[in-house]
Amino acid sequence: MAKAFDQTLPEQPTYTSIKPTRITYNTQAGTTQIIALARENKFHEAIFQGAAATFQTDWFHGLKEGSRRAYSDAIRRFIDWVNETGYESTDINRYDCLKAYEAHCMNQQSQKRSPLECLTTVMNKALASPGLTNEDFSYLKTLLRVSKPSKSENVQPYTLTDWFNLPWLRSVLGEQKYLQLESPSRLFLSFRVTIAETLLHLLDVRSEWQEHPITTFEEPACGKNWFRKWNYKILRRFGSFDSAGQPRDAWTELLWLDLVRPSDRKSIKTLLSQSCIESLVSGPWVCGQRIRSWARSPTIFHPDYQHVYSPLEERLMAWLVACEAVQPTDILKLKTTDYALEFNQSGRLIAMECCYYKGRASSTRQPAILMASDCWTKAQYRYFTGLPVSSPVFQFNVMSEKAMPDIREGFAQQGDISFLWRIWELPSVKRRIDAALRRAGASSIFLDAALALTQGSEPVGIFAKTPESNIGAYRETVARSLPQHIFSLTHVKTTAVHAGSDRYRDSDLINHHSHTSATEKHAYLTDANKDFVNRAGRVTRLVLNDLQNVVYRPSVSAMAAAVNDLELSTRVVEATGSEDIRVHSLDQSIERIQNDDIILVPDTVEQALLFIHTIAEAEARLPQMLAVRPDWVERTLLIRVEWMTRNLARMRSAAEAQKQYADLKPHLPNLFDYLLETVE
Repeated sequence: MAKAFDQTLPEQPTYTSIKPTRITYNTQAGTTQIIALARENKFHEAIFQGAAATFQTDWFHGLKEGSRRAYSDAIRRFIDWVNETGYESTDINRYDCLKAYEAHCMNQQSQKRSPLECLTTVMNKALASPGLTNEDFSYLKTLLRVSKPSKSENVQPYTLTDWFNLPWLRSVLGEQKYLQLESPSRLFLSFRVTIAETLLHLLDVRSEWQEHPITTFEEPACGKNWFRKWNYKILRRFGSFDSAGQPRDAWTELLWLDLVRPSDRKSIKTLLSQSCIESLVSGPWVCGQRIRSWARSPTIFHPDYQHVYSPLEERLMAWLVACEAVQPTDILKLKTTDYALEFNQSGRLIAMECCYYKGRASSTRQPAILMASDCWTKAQYRYFTGLPVSSPVFQFNVMSEKAMPDIREGFAQQGDISFLWRIWELPSVKRRIDAALRRAGASSIFLDAALALTQGSEPVGIFAKTPESNIGAYRETVARSLPQHIFSLTHVKTTAVHAGSDRYRDSDLINHHSHTSATEKHAYLTDANKDFVNRAGRVTRLVLNDLQNVVYRPSVSAMAAAVNDLELSTRVVEATGSEDIRVHSLDQSIERIQNDDIILVPDTVEQALLFIHTIAEAEARLPQMLAVRPDWVERTLLIRVEWMTRNLARMRSAAEAQKQYADLKPHLPNLFDYLLETVE
């Protein structure tokens, strides 16, 4: 009966493991790459199956296309290396394959970073796959434990100091200011205050503009030269000029700088001084000549930027965020909800803190708390007040690489970066930044160095139009070369980390930077970090100074007095043949010398030889004895050697002894070896 009942039940489903033999993926160029093992090897097969399992996980499919392609390329290169070199993993060396591949890449192919960084990530994700056998799981787990990626050596940091590494700036800034660029803390504080005040200045002007927006302008209806109508319209409405045609306020000053072409500013200023602002049209007549196109495409006062921030304002804000040592790749992802604001009872801001998700570390990071009294906190808070709730902080790509524009005086290249340099040249902005620098106790080194770049040669973008269009030829040809690109978020972030080296402690539980304490210790506290080098050597220099000037202070006057006392008590006498003599030891202290009434020195060749040999031995062994017995050298040896030298000058047998010493020296004993065996 039971047997018949069992026959009515369906058979239990069985799990069949499907092991792929190849992996395919598409490259950025659209071609298809195939990953497959050329020979059977159970250890290499375990790595291949682990990669195949990872490529099917939700984690892998949630990555961006570029990241998925990078991980696939890493696995393909490893499998290709195994196939091409014929590397075999046996029971003896089964855990060496990944480190052998790393050695090949870094030693023979001169790769700067370990290829195991991507490989171990893929293998770690594979451990959670249920398709792995127990044997493969155990092998991969042990393989990952013994295959840690090697630390990259000679990592080249990107800091603001490196960006300003232009030797010709020394002659423009002067020696004292140029050397300040070597200090990350000075340069960073100067940069942070300068950027914050610049952003605050733009936000102040924006607040006035948003009180009276222009909503009737239709850009498409005006064609490609729409800014000609827009510029004179906004300048006539909001511009305020005095009788000499000069802007009366900061708003008009910025309008003038943004809307009027530099080549036509003198003519327009003449027109405004002769008549009122209402006489300004898109093509005015000045001194019998018509100005056809005095307007320029605006950078700040663009009709599209009336209610949203311009690319320049967003870039300034991104630089301030990078000053908090936030990972540059995560700055674009920030939202207003990533910031917590603390107010007092009257609604005044007290502090602000950022808490963001770092994608590379798969964890949250909390930079240091920003106090409301700092100008960079005020600038960021003002920026946030102009954004909707729960909106992204940035709309434009603030990580985009910007070529260095032509910022030379008298050149009118357009763009937000060149416009930023023109803002810094405004006297009102300079006064505002100088006042903020004084309040923060910072120097003006960043602004001075940035404005000094206006005295450089043409940028590489203009030089590239010549036949010798490469950066090497540019730097060798022009007299005052400029950086190829404007400094990036990485420059700012690394400078921020270097500037905070004095606050780093290896055992700190809280690290406000975007990396771990171990990463900071090995990658940032290096010789390239000038602040770390100076601060790390400060304790050593203080200790050495204390030892040299306080603890151990040789007294020349005391030694000279002791030698004089010895000399006054010494009598050089002729040899009498008597054996009633008294031997004085070389290690006799200064104090004991005072107990003797008189010291008799026989004027013989033997005594002169003893003095000459002792002086020669002391000169030869002085550096070694200073290292182990400095106090004895000062109190005994130097005094005795000086006393012997003076006695030799009074001995008639010294000349004969000096002639014999050259022949006898190899047979004479070493006098101070026993002293070098112990340390005071």
